[in-house]
Amino acid sequence: MCLTAHYIDSDWKLQKRIINFCTMPNGKGETIGRLIEQCMHGWGLEKVFTVTVDNAAANDSALSYFKRRVNGWKGAVLDGEFLHQHCVAHIVNLIVNEGLKEMHSSITAIQNAVKYVKSSPTRLQKFKDCVKQEKVKYKGSLVLDVPTRWNSTYMMLDVAIKFQKAFDRYEEEDEKFLGYFLEEDGGKRKVGPPMEEDWANAKVFVQFLKTFYEVTLKFSASQHVTSNTFFHEICSIQRQLSELCESRDCLLSTMAFGMRRKFEKYWGNGENINYILFIAVVLDPRYKRDYLRYYFSMVYDATTASKLCKKVDDTLSSLMSFYGKGVDNEKNREMAANTPKERPVQAVNELLSQFLKQ
Repeated sequence: MCLTAHYIDSDWKLQKRIINFCTMPNGKGETIGRLIEQCMHGWGLEKVFTVTVDNAAANDSALSYFKRRVNGWKGAVLDGEFLHQHCVAHIVNLIVNEGLKEMHSSITAIQNAVKYVKSSPTRLQKFKDCVKQEKVKYKGSLVLDVPTRWNSTYMMLDVAIKFQKAFDRYEEEDEKFLGYFLEEDGGKRKVGPPMEEDWANAKVFVQFLKTFYEVTLKFSASQHVTSNTFFHEICSIQRQLSELCESRDCLLSTMAFGMRRKFEKYWGNGENINYILFIAVVLDPRYKRDYLRYYFSMVYDATTASKLCKKVDDTLSSLMSFYGKGVDNEKNREMAANTPKERPVQAVNELLSQFLKQ
């Protein structure tokens, strides 16, 4: 298990540190939770706002255990209400994999061709000779994908397309190439070699997956805060999936329908989303609350949008009250002196209300 701490330092710079890297005796949720707890104690850390994990069932149990422990510490925020943060990049991965569940034969054909070329230094060198003969300008090399990671499949296709002419020549130069596809794999003949139609389909796939690949890169950035970009990106994904479901291209619409079902499972009604991600949008001075309300009305039905807006407002008030009670500096004492009939927390909330209306 690798545990990474993200925090803002005194100069308002985002910092990232690996604070634990250890083997786990088993994959049970409580075991994971205990290891996180032990690491926190080892570093003397008590202030924990969120823990980001993927969607494995064991992680749900781990965070339930850890939440019970954190609530007894001094640094728990609102009894750990926002502690469990599902990895957004992992959810995007699940959504796209749903669309690629039944791997299209065109992808498999190109995948098999890449595997053949990269299976030996001799074949790879012969392929490089074909690249030179076809005067392919791309300077990169072939990428072999990982079946469980759709983004590697995207990269594999994106690069392979650039070498299409080299693959066509290679088929003529290597007499064993066609014979490779006559071999059986799991009781069935290997799919391929890639034909013109397969390359055309691959170009469609790449164009389709490019948006999701770029979104994943944005969510996975570690040098700057990404929480305030979350809502914009899922709205973009939702719009694109809706448009593609109406596409006349049967291939794209079929993929989009499967992905939209997965999207609805995780983000369809907003209930499964950690509300701190909505708060990040509200506190971004470029957008604020009205922007969130507008997009809620675009993405959800009126009842759901109204419910989400109220929940965001309530969450914001709870956070301000929590942090307001913990503030003890000269500025807030002065604020309290200027508002003798009000508590400092109320004064802070008034300032917040003015900020939101601007």
